[in-house]
Amino acid sequence: VPGDENHKWVDLTEAPILGAEGESFAKNNLTGYLAAVQKKDWVAANGLLDRLENNQLTLGAKIIPPKAKINFEVLYINLNIFGKLSKIFLFTGLLMLVVNLFSIFKPGIGLLNIKKLLLGFVVILFLLQTAGLAIRWYISGHAPWSNGYESMVFISWATCMAGILFANRSEITLSVTTLLAGLTLMVAGMSWMSPEITPLVPVLKSYWLAIHVAIITASYGFIGLSTFLGIMVMILIVLRRKHNETKVTGFIEQLTTINEMSATVGLYFLTIGTFLGGVWANESWGRYWGWDPKETWALITVMIYAFI
Repeated sequence: VPGDENHKWVDLTEAPILGAEGESFAKNNLTGYLAAVQKKDWVAANGLLDRLENNQLTLGAKIIPPKAKINFEVLYINLNIFGKLSKIFLFTGLLMLVVNLFSIFKPGIGLLNIKKLLLGFVVILFLLQTAGLAIRWYISGHAPWSNGYESMVFISWATCMAGILFANRSEITLSVTTLLAGLTLMVAGMSWMSPEITPLVPVLKSYWLAIHVAIITASYGFIGLSTFLGIMVMILIVLRRKHNETKVTGFIEQLTTINEMSATVGLYFLTIGTFLGGVWANESWGRYWGWDPKETWALITVMIYAFI
C-alpha cells in the first residue's frame, strides 16, 4: 500500500485499498500471471512476474529482504537439510547400534575402524545440522526455536550434541542419540508440523527467546537421551546370560552412570529454564506464574526428575 507507515502488503481480496489504478494493476497482473502459468506460457508469466517484482521493489523497498537472504532461503528450501538428515540419522543410528551390540556379544569381531568411521560421520552430520540451524537463523532474523517445528529440530540437535559429549565414555550412547536425533527430525517433518519461516508473534520478540527457549529445549535432548539409555539398559538386562554376564554387567553399569549424568544435566537445564520462563512471563504479561498447561507440566516434569 503506497505511503502506508506500517508498509502493509495486501492480497487480491484487499486490492480496493490500493485505489482504482492500484487495484487494476494488481488484478490484471495476478490474474494474467496465473492464466499464463496454466497455459504454460512462461515468457508471458515471467514478464508479468517481473512487473510485480518491480512494483514491490519500488513501493516496499524498506522491507524487501536483501538479495543474499532470498538466495539463502531458496538454497535452504531446495536442500531440505533436516528432511534428508532425518533419514540419514536414523539409518546411521541403527547401524551403529547393531555394530555396538555385536562388539558386546561378539567381542572377537574387529569393529574398531568401523566405529571410528561412524563417529566421524555423525560429527559431520551434526555440523550439517548446525549449519542448517544457522542458515534458518540468518533467514528468519531470530533464534530458530520459535515454534513446534523449530523446537523439534533444536531438540534433535541438542540430543546429537549430548551423544557426542558422552561418546568418549560410551560408544553405545552415541548410537542411541543418533537414532533419537533422527526420530525427532522425522516427527518435525510430519504434516501437522509447519516448516514455514514466519515473522515472530509480538510476545516472542524478546531476547528471552534465545535464552529461555534454548535452555529449556536443550534439556529435552538430555532427558530424551536418559529415556533411551534406560530402555537400552533394560534390553541388555534381558539379553544377559551366564557366559557374558561380566561384560554385559559392565556395560549396564556404564550406561546407568551416563544415564544419571544425562538426567542431572537435563534437570538442571529444565529447572533453570522454567524459572527463566517465569521471569519472561512477568515481563510479557505482568505475572510470573499462571498455571497454564505449559507451565504446569514444566513444573510436574521438574518435580518428577528431581524425585528420580
